[in-house]
Amino acid sequence: MATPEQIDTIRRLNDAVRQNPGTASLANVTIGFQSLTELDRLAALVAITRYSRFDGDNDPYGEHDFGAVYKLASGAWSEDRPDDVGAIAQTVFWKVDYYDPSLTYGSEAPWDERLTKRVLTIMLASEY
Repeated sequence: MATPEQIDTIRRLNDAVRQNPGTASLANVTIGFQSLTELDRLAALVAITRYSRFDGDNDPYGEHDFGAVYKLASGAWSEDRPDDVGAIAQTVFWKVDYYDPSLTYGSEAPWDERLTKRVLTIMLASEY
């Protein structure tokens, strides 16, 4: 189990990956996400990079490694899930996973940048 200091480091590294996809990590998008219009892909990416709605439901370990953004029926993208599920036109999940530097196995020390390669995956909720 990671120490509180290690969790803080994991959270900081994950936030950096989410806020700057592809710069210090690998970014992977699914076919479903690719099928969105260019405007929707860009709007979803902006919502993901600005994501800050972490709570006990979606971030139980405090690592900032998962979230969802929503395209509303109005066309706007939001990190806030509306109470009326009928108001959601599309849901996009994003997830950060930790691998060893060869991308063969999971990282045993996700707080150590030298021993961990982060992979950000962006997908439609329907693909999960």
